[in-house]
Amino acid sequence: MVAGGLLRQAPMLKRYSALAVCFGGVAGWWPVPVGAATLEVGEGKRFVRIEDANAKAQAGDVVLVYPLPDNKRYEKTAVFVEQKKLSFRAAVKGTQARVRISGSGYDYSGAGHVPRAVFQFNRGADGCVLEGFELTEAHNGSHNGAGVRINQANDVTVRDCEIQHNDMGIMSNGDGSMEVGVNQRIERCVIHHNGNMDEPGQNHNLYLGGASVTVFGCEIYSSLTGHNVKSRAHLTTVVCCYIHDSNNRELDLVDGKETELPGSDALLACNVIVKDPACKGNRSVIHFGQDGGKRHDGTIMLVNNTIVTPFVSPVVDLSAAEARARMVNNIICDGGSGRKNMVLVDARRGGADSKNSAGTHNLLAPGLALPAVGFPADSNLTAAGMPPFADPKHGDYHLTAKDPQLAGAGLPWEQAGVSGSLLAGFVEIKPGGSPLAWQYRQPAGAEARTDHGAALGAYGLGVAGGGPAPASHH
Repeated sequence: MVAGGLLRQAPMLKRYSALAVCFGGVAGWWPVPVGAATLEVGEGKRFVRIEDANAKAQAGDVVLVYPLPDNKRYEKTAVFVEQKKLSFRAAVKGTQARVRISGSGYDYSGAGHVPRAVFQFNRGADGCVLEGFELTEAHNGSHNGAGVRINQANDVTVRDCEIQHNDMGIMSNGDGSMEVGVNQRIERCVIHHNGNMDEPGQNHNLYLGGASVTVFGCEIYSSLTGHNVKSRAHLTTVVCCYIHDSNNRELDLVDGKETELPGSDALLACNVIVKDPACKGNRSVIHFGQDGGKRHDGTIMLVNNTIVTPFVSPVVDLSAAEARARMVNNIICDGGSGRKNMVLVDARRGGADSKNSAGTHNLLAPGLALPAVGFPADSNLTAAGMPPFADPKHGDYHLTAKDPQLAGAGLPWEQAGVSGSLLAGFVEIKPGGSPLAWQYRQPAGAEARTDHGAALGAYGLGVAGGGPAPASHH
């Protein structure tokens, strides 16, 4: 909304009411505030480049970007955003592909007003939305050129984007306080094959920081050198995602200035998390703790996830004295490897204590030994074999049969003990809903889960198929 509610007059700028604008009746519904301007970008439009529209845009405006002829890419795009409540949206119709943008040949150096990403949202650029783009080939000499960077901005949403083959997929950061990097949202995105072989292990599909971030309904896979998801944020919530085939860990949730504050928690709920059997890097699935020498005072909650790993490396690796883990309603499978001596929770580094982990109502692979404390044998099950997954070779982990070990075996969500602070970002996505009302659906989305977590794992029972196979399996 423009300050004071006054309409700005400018030539060639189309204005719409608070009614939704629709492209093709399928994609592109969104409300445009009364008084906001819509700045159109594309061949034959007022603006040829997104940067030029951004330079003219004011708070509350919509930058509407049309595909180029033959779906060619916008080249060397570098958008440095400082205004509040801007929306950058792709004007695509129906099943039309996302608007394509390439940074090839541009140096995303971060010097002055040069961004470190194709789209960079800077401090004060609060409430912005980026929706419907393919972002690729952002690089710089520091090997951290990104598709998107959230640089101390609040309430930024990245939605329905494909982000691939950059140094980093999405980067974000705060300033050590709880005032910036608040409520970052990454929704229904496909993020893959980001990394740089010139600095292996230091670049990731997601590298997040700040006060709080929620990742919902995304497919994140095949990081080239680092982790699929790395976060130093105070609160990290990952719900209803398919995360798989990382070069290193699937999730690396570690320390920063924000994690030194109490309650620096993480929630992983209703995700499918799968290790690549050919993984050459760190083969643990999830790391929660520290790698930079700062405190990490918090709990990681794993609720109703399906986790597949063929390795003896730990499912959860705790590495800080104040790091804690709680696991409820998960299926943890060996992928048919028959591996023995698998480790559920490791707590041998950074002053971690195995007594700080606990779990109940989990179904564990036969080779997974229960920790000595915190995981009662009478409330955690050992699988008799492979769970009845629909088509795991092609990434479909729906449960197709009412296995007596799984039906009704879940602990009710209300008893899982998840803190309200972890649910805040999710409730804004679906007011009044809980994460257990959802399950992942290909491609990059979510669908209703009718059992609300009554079964173990990421999916309700008896539902076969979930859309087409993941892009990585095509």
